[in-house]
Amino acid sequence: MSTSSPHAPAGSPVRWLRLLSWLGSLAAFGLALWLLHRYVTHLAWRDVATAWSRLPGWRIAGSAGAALLSLTMLAMFDVLAARTVVRERIPAKLAAFAGAVTQGISNTLGFHAITGTALRYRIYATAGLGASDIARIVALAGFGVGLGFTVVITGALCWQPAITQGWGRWPGAALLLLLVALVVWLARPRTLALGRLTLALPSARVAATQMLVGGVEMLAALGALYVLLPAASAPPFVDFLPIYVGAVLAGIVSHAPSGLGVFETIMLASFPPQARADLLAAILCYRLTYTALPFVLAGAALAVFEWRGRRRR
Repeated sequence: MSTSSPHAPAGSPVRWLRLLSWLGSLAAFGLALWLLHRYVTHLAWRDVATAWSRLPGWRIAGSAGAALLSLTMLAMFDVLAARTVVRERIPAKLAAFAGAVTQGISNTLGFHAITGTALRYRIYATAGLGASDIARIVALAGFGVGLGFTVVITGALCWQPAITQGWGRWPGAALLLLLVALVVWLARPRTLALGRLTLALPSARVAATQMLVGGVEMLAALGALYVLLPAASAPPFVDFLPIYVGAVLAGIVSHAPSGLGVFETIMLASFPPQARADLLAAILCYRLTYTALPFVLAGAALAVFEWRGRRRR
């Protein structure tokens, strides 16, 4: 969270870093689209359509259910963050609403730091929260999401996916020790200075809860795609996990809306050519259940929230 002025001099390091970040993201996005074009042109769309028609209804329903579970867990990050920052000053249901709407919309539009912060400000400001408190909630919610990624990666490494070639337990054990050390360190009240903003870190109990919520969220998000894969082409769950996490992280770094293009490229590159038609059909369905469904629900909920707010005013 930068505290620099938005009107920094043209030659300032902040401006150059920002420009390099955008150029790097644009280059990654362009490379992903080029690779995706190469993969897709070698696929027969008739095979993709056939794979789509073979998707059982119960798998699609399972994917939608997993997506909604993931969104529920993402909303919990806001509840935990709000409880840490403002205690009882806002109801838990407002924090859950803010988290669900923010994640449902920003996961589709991308640029989480911008869209997520703007949406949270719009919702939390109606409860009288100031910009500094909202910034603290945003930071702690992001901290929880990061813990979720770490927990899932730790579990995958300790479980030994094939990609680690037998050495995964060592880094997995190291990450596990770091997570335990973090919880122990947070047993006493801790604060973090971010420029002029002082952030009270979550307690050990809240941090442990964030880890649990984050682990469930990531597994639900992964399950929303994994359940759509046919058994004949689906790798073991533990082997699919690092592929999925890597594709999601690459999509976030690229700043592409919902990781579009980047996510698909990494997934297609990780599967053998004969399984890519089934995979592409599964990804297209996943985009509907995991991306489009929460976006539509969150957009409708935000519209109702705004309408009710205007009526009260």
